[in-house]
This record gives sequence, structure tokens and C-alpha cells, in this order.
Amino acid sequence: MDKAPPESTAPTQNKRQPSGAVVRVSRIASLSAQWRDERFLYVVINLAVNLLVLVRAYVSLLVLDYRDLGLITLLQSVVLLLGMLQFGVINGAYRLILSARDDEQQDLVNFVFSFIGVLCAVALIAAGFALVLTERHEDGLIGAIGVIGGAASLVRNWQSNLLIAEQRLAMLNTINLVSAIVALCFFAILPFSPLFACMAVIMAQPCLFVMLAAFVKEVRKPSRFVLDWQLARRIMAAGFIVFLSGMLLQLNVQIERWYVIAELSIEALGHLFIAIMVLTLLQLVPNALDAIMLPAAVQANEAQETARLAKTMRSYLWLLVGYALVVGLGIAFLAEPVLAILAPKYVDDLIYVYLIIPGALTLTIASAFALAFSVLIRYRYLLIAYGGGSTLLGIILLGAALSGNKLSLESVMIVRGIGLVFTAILIVIGWWIVTRDKPGLRFRNSSPNAS
Repeated sequence: MDKAPPESTAPTQNKRQPSGAVVRVSRIASLSAQWRDERFLYVVINLAVNLLVLVRAYVSLLVLDYRDLGLITLLQSVVLLLGMLQFGVINGAYRLILSARDDEQQDLVNFVFSFIGVLCAVALIAAGFALVLTERHEDGLIGAIGVIGGAASLVRNWQSNLLIAEQRLAMLNTINLVSAIVALCFFAILPFSPLFACMAVIMAQPCLFVMLAAFVKEVRKPSRFVLDWQLARRIMAAGFIVFLSGMLLQLNVQIERWYVIAELSIEALGHLFIAIMVLTLLQLVPNALDAIMLPAAVQANEAQETARLAKTMRSYLWLLVGYALVVGLGIAFLAEPVLAILAPKYVDDLIYVYLIIPGALTLTIASAFALAFSVLIRYRYLLIAYGGGSTLLGIILLGAALSGNKLSLESVMIVRGIGLVFTAILIVIGWWIVTRDKPGLRFRNSSPNAS
């Protein structure tokens, strides 16, 4: 094929070669098809990783008592708490890097890694003081381990964003799957310390991801330490509000868990382990879909391709609706019989899953509408939505605590579920307001007034 064909007497139209434009279009179409295949595989690999997380949680259920399960949940709360302290740097830098030039991308990478380094250093110092001052050495150690895991999780999230921005989903899939599988090897120390083994598996996954990604050339590396104030302002403008809204959602989790610990007991928190596990698994696939849909929606919006934007939005919505239906039916019909076989001791704890899952699935579907806020970088209504849900939950739980009317675990889950539904309703209202002049974000191919 490298040699030119010999001259022939055939008519010229039979030997006409494709033009450069046709070749470019064909190449773009081929890359687009490959990108779609990689996106599908990315979601599939996320499902596989979810199954490994489920295995991890199942082993914890088998070997730990309710107090230890409560401590595991406390450890995960510390990891989440550190993530709440990044102030939107990762969110904003990711949004900017999607449309930044090459040199600007490296500046963003340098800033984010520098910021994470400073944040983690401060957190480790605080954890060291807590370890010394805490009366229960066990609790202080959990705080220190949680900081390390939280730091690794921040770096992992940023590295994942870099790979997604570069459309290196195959590499991201590989690192995700390998780190999840290898982390399970730490269960080998179960005979010596079941609690420490379970904590080690949780912490190992993000740490292994970071180490593996460090050797991948597709992942941009920091070239220097920099904390530029002007760049920080741009990053915060693009990411702080969406971070704040996400932080408010995590605040719901923190309010709920610390209320249970303070008003009930850490053993009571252990009874919520299955519900917390289900909610964590539930969000992994929507988060994966959001990560791959956002770049496509941003590109279509910036190119003013209304039809492509509407198609992306519709695809995202129907994927989430289908996902919510499958999850809802699966929990309704399979959760009890499966758990009765695998871990019958915890069947009674399914009530907490049933109470919160309607609200969680409603908020999951609302994620399709929330995507519009990130596309437009207009987050005020998203902040209002999550702030409203957190405020409602906080008022009810604080009121119960101050009045001396201790809520049961069932009541806490009901209140949390109501807060999630309220948040979803406010998201849809905000979406309707900010997309008035954006038909693509309203799932329409063109404006109804267009001729």
C-alpha cells in the first residue's frame, strides 16, 4: 500500500484519491468512535471496581463487630473531611484545563499539586497533635491514617481528572482496576488484626493509584512549586461554588454521622454501615458518567453546536434514569435475599437503606440537570440547592438535639432522604432558570422560536 498504483487507461474518476479534508473527517470520525468505546469501557471498569469495593465491604461485615464498623465509618469520614478542605481547587482547575492551552495546563498542574502538598502537610501536623492529645490512642491513630488516605484520595482525584482531560480513559481504567485488585491483598493480615486489615485495604487503593499514575507519561507531572495568586483567583472563580455545593452535600453526611455518634453511639453508626456502603457505591457510576459527559458538553457548548449538546444532555439523563431504575429494582427485590445468604446478621439493617434510597436516586437523576451549571460555570443555584438541603437537615437534627427529643436511626434516615429530595427539586428549578436561552441544555436541538 506504500507504493503508488501504476498508470492505467481507466477513466480518471475511478482513480480519484480522497481529498485531505475527507481524510481528516474520516480520521476524526474514527477517533470519535474510539472515544465513545473508551467511555463505555470506562463506565464498565467503574462497575467492576464497584464490585471490588463491595467485596471489601462484605469482608468487613464478616470480620468486624458494630463498634469496629463504626470506627471504619469514622475513618472514611476523616477522608471525606480532608476532601472538603480543598476549597474547589481541583474542581476549578479541571474545568479550566478542559479549554486551556498546553502551557496553561502545566501552570494549572503545578498549582494543584503545590496546593495539595501544603494542605496535606498542615493536615498531617494537625493529625500528629490529635494523636498525642487524644485519650483513646486508637481514635487518634484512625485520624492520622484518615489524613494519609484523604491526601492520597485528593491526588488520585486530580490525576484521574488529568487522564480524563487527555482522553486517556484506557490508561485510567487500567490503573483503577489494578489498584483496586492489589489493595485487596492487604486482607492477608486479617488473622493478625481484622480492624487494621480492613483499614489498610481502604487506604491502600488511593495510595496505589497515586503510585501507579506517577509512572504513566500521560499524567502530567508538576515541574515546580507555585502558588500564584492570580491563577488561584481564576481557579476559585471556576470551582469554588461547585466545590461549596459538593461540600454542602458532604456536610449532610458529616451532620448525620456526628449526630448519630453524639446522640446515640458509635455502635449505632455501625448499624448504618450497609446504608452508607450502598450510597457510596450508588454515586460511583454517576460520578463516572459526569466525568465523561462534562468535556463533551463543554465542547459542544463552546462550539455552539446545539444539536450535539442536546444529544449529550439527553443521553446523560436517560442513562441516569435507567441506572436509577435498575438500582431501585435491584434493592427492592434482591437486597434482602442476597444479604440473607451472605450476611444474615445484617438483614435488619436494610431498613436504613430502604428509607434513604428514594431520596438518593432522585438526587442521582437530578445530576443530569446539574451538569448545565458546570457547562455554563454558573453555580449559584447549585449552591442554593445543596445549601437548602443541608440547612433543612441541620435544623431538624439540631432542633431534636436541643429539645432533648432523641431521634432514632430510622428517623435520621427519613430526614436525610427528605433533604436529598428537597435538594433535587431545587436543582431542577435552578436548571430551568439558568438555561432559558440555552436550548441545548434543555434537551432541545434548537430554540422553539428559531425559524
